[in-house]
Amino acid sequence: MRIENKTCTFQDIKRGVRQGCVLSPDLFFLYSEIIMRNLENDPGIKLGGQNINNLRYADETVLIAENKEDLQKFLNIVEEESR
Repeated sequence: MRIENKTCTFQDIKRGVRQGCVLSPDLFFLYSEIIMRNLENDPGIKLGGQNINNLRYADETVLIAENKEDLQKFLNIVEEESR
């Protein structure tokens, strides 16, 4: 994660679906969609007349916020929903 010019340390992943599992893509899509829908009403940045608070492509997700406090709020939501 990067905030301004500072980066944080990597976090160990302690649970998940084994790589190569036939259900992995579907489960990833299902759970990530549920988590991101919980962020729908939170503002991010205004781009083209729409509020954008996340960008996703394949298995990559970027959370976008106006300030550190909003970003921390998004991270807390993602962490809570991921349990």
